[in-house]
Amino acid sequence: MIKKEEHLTDYIANTFDLSRIQTLPITDKFTLVYYIKLVGRASSLANDKGIPEIINSPLYEMDRSFYLLISLIHAGINPMIISDVIEDYSFNFDDSDIYYAKLVILGAGTLMIQKGIDSDAIISYLITFLGNDFLKSNFQRLYRDKDQLEIEEEDKIVIKYKNFDYTYRKLKYDLLALLKIKKEKGYETLRQVIYEKCENNDLKLYFKLLDIKDAPTLEYIYRQLMKNSPKMDRFILTACRAMCLDHTILQTHYQLNAVIGKYTRFDKPYSEVIDEIEMREKEILE
Repeated sequence: MIKKEEHLTDYIANTFDLSRIQTLPITDKFTLVYYIKLVGRASSLANDKGIPEIINSPLYEMDRSFYLLISLIHAGINPMIISDVIEDYSFNFDDSDIYYAKLVILGAGTLMIQKGIDSDAIISYLITFLGNDFLKSNFQRLYRDKDQLEIEEEDKIVIKYKNFDYTYRKLKYDLLALLKIKKEKGYETLRQVIYEKCENNDLKLYFKLLDIKDAPTLEYIYRQLMKNSPKMDRFILTACRAMCLDHTILQTHYQLNAVIGKYTRFDKPYSEVIDEIEMREKEILE
């Protein structure tokens, strides 16, 4: 998660393994240039007319992953939460450097658009991810064609997001229901429900570890536990952190999908999500 006082470039350098991008084959790097130019074009539009103009432009529909990230900033999601979402998706791409590279480039670019950084700065910054040798050999070509957004369909990097595992689905709505209980009935009621009604011992453990008043210590413990934990544990940890901090249900919904590696469908009415959460809440409180 990017901190309020942390510069975006420092956050990217300290959080993501940029060497995985620099060591990609040249053909993959040229494909990544397309996504860098896509971000640059969107940034220029946002700076001129505002972020909603991206939503109304053909750029919004040019890539599914970009659509997801731009939708988050258009929805007004806090950049700290968006940075968490990007990190959580990246965990799913340990075996694919090109997926990882695309996500980091689009993620870093989206955060820069949200901060209002100008298009030239974004392009210059993201292109450095490709490595000095690539830049020296292709600098003139990159900048001569920076406004061209053409790529063959078969050359695009199409990230394959995971299908929804029903084990995660049920647990996800249970966890979101617990978050709703906290917001409506208070922290003490949440504690009582977790320790007396929930049978998931990992949930009880991680909630107990994170249920502390000192936010920096909470964040440190969370980050340490997230580093090498299996996906299910990271899923529960993410929800427990949201319960202990002031995260909204909507923010947590996006982030839990990112931990799974599932695509968030922005065409699904959010009321359907709330309906299912309320159903699970009633079952938990019975």
